[in-house]
Amino acid sequence: MTTTSLATLADAIAATHGSTAPTTWDAPTELLSAAAVLFTTHPADGTDELLAGIARLLARGPHPAVALHAGPPARGPRERDILHHTLAAAAEPGRPPWPYGPADPGRLAAATHALTATIPCRLTALRAAAVLHLLHLLPDTDEHLHRDLIRRTAWLLDPRTDDPVTLLLTLTASDDPLAPTPRSRTNSRERLLEPLPLTGWDLWPAPDQVLTLSGRITAVRAHSHVVFADLAWDRHSAQLAVDPTAGAALHAGDLVAARGTCSTSRTGRPTLFVRHLERHEPGAPPPLPSAAPLTPLLGPLRAHLAAADFRETMSPVLTDGFFGGAARPFTTWAHAAGCRQYLRVTTELDLLAVIAAGTSRCYEIGPSFRNEGQRGRSAVEFVMLEAYAADLTLDQATVYLADLVTATTGIAAPLARRTFDDAFAEISGIPPADTTAVRSLAAERTPYTAEHTDDPDRLARRLWRHSVRQRLRGLTAITHIPGPASPLIAGTGRQAQRVWLYADGLELAEIAANERDPHRMAAAFATQFTADRHLAHRTYQQVIDLYDSALPPCVGFGMSVTRLAGLRPAPVPAQRRTPAGTTERTP
Repeated sequence: MTTTSLATLADAIAATHGSTAPTTWDAPTELLSAAAVLFTTHPADGTDELLAGIARLLARGPHPAVALHAGPPARGPRERDILHHTLAAAAEPGRPPWPYGPADPGRLAAATHALTATIPCRLTALRAAAVLHLLHLLPDTDEHLHRDLIRRTAWLLDPRTDDPVTLLLTLTASDDPLAPTPRSRTNSRERLLEPLPLTGWDLWPAPDQVLTLSGRITAVRAHSHVVFADLAWDRHSAQLAVDPTAGAALHAGDLVAARGTCSTSRTGRPTLFVRHLERHEPGAPPPLPSAAPLTPLLGPLRAHLAAADFRETMSPVLTDGFFGGAARPFTTWAHAAGCRQYLRVTTELDLLAVIAAGTSRCYEIGPSFRNEGQRGRSAVEFVMLEAYAADLTLDQATVYLADLVTATTGIAAPLARRTFDDAFAEISGIPPADTTAVRSLAAERTPYTAEHTDDPDRLARRLWRHSVRQRLRGLTAITHIPGPASPLIAGTGRQAQRVWLYADGLELAEIAANERDPHRMAAAFATQFTADRHLAHRTYQQVIDLYDSALPPCVGFGMSVTRLAGLRPAPVPAQRRTPAGTTERTP
């Protein structure tokens, strides 16, 4: 179809949609009824996951229903018209539409662009319409096509795309969307299995010596008589000078092993003048991780904890139950165990069990998972240091943690102690006791929270996180914090035995003394559950049982190692290899 005919078709479809008043698409009835085929024809392992995906998709509705242009008179989401007309436009002349015939990518993309430019298209509704389309096709397919459509359904229910064109192109592509053909250039020769030769980096730069350097090409600069390329691996980098014939095939991202003589370029830069590329595997520059590197920090962190007699522990990442604040867990079904399991939210319970068993001090460094938005972004995983001590007071633990921060980062400021009310009043100019002024400021700066609560303590805490705490400087311990505290913490409100630790306005840790009365704790949990929005297996029975078994008084703290690494890490002494293969620290 031409661009003009596509535009005409889009106008005709839009006119049909506008001919009747919109209602609501009964997606649950249609999708779940169509999903019955999953249990009657060629049943596939993982059907429960497909149904869970359909449930997640339905949770993104409801969707408007209109009179449809395609097929017999019916009503449904306008995205269903976009799907069927796009598939028809993408079919080869005289051939049935996909999946019984190929879908031309160019015609499909042109049709999708033309239709969605005129007809409003919600990606979630398009996905739902596509899932329904595949489910309707399943009964009339052979086993091979049935399996292919099931896998495309699984991809639709959890796609990694955010626009209609990409979604439909991937859906109809000849490749399996869950196992696509590699996009990298293939080599004419078999890939070598030997490790990269990396020992040459220990000697680089070594004037007039012949070395082999391996790594990834990060940049290529072609000149008339020579090609210069930057080579990098680990913490090393070098410039290569390559013959134009061999250098013409080099691209950023390629994996190479280059053998040549060390010298210097005309500008005096150390350069390996390459005689031979021993290995050359074309590739693409891999994406760099966005998280701050933790390796330089973990060694000093563990050393500081060990010097204070903290014993390191390791607890399971997958658990049968979960607890911890208002966090929502990531869940999975453990087929071997026949039960639902959760990615841990906290290691607190395991550490308390170690204390109860007779250890004075213990800690764990590892990932915690919170399936919730955090401060405007999706926080999937972060590395936490959680620790408990049975022989420290709250004040002693605060001093120790501040010392740990200064010892492992570049912050050298002394610890300042402030109450929440004093710090809030000094920074904002409003004392928290002035409830009228607090509500007025909250209405201006955090209107959503102000619309949903009139509690001055909750408003003050929200303002604190929104625009007050960022103006703290140095290391600051905040005490007498208003609002609810965890049932595991002794005391309530401003009398709760807890401290927030900040470094230049960045919240690093909470230090707290534990509650010891299991009856008071159980009552606090019951109150907390009345406002729990998540229907999940959040259980504190193990916690209450542990406290009921005479858990000794202890103080704990949780600190984000990821945030700590984002400060100014203290320099870690570099190491170099000696000829014997040992290591020694450089002065």
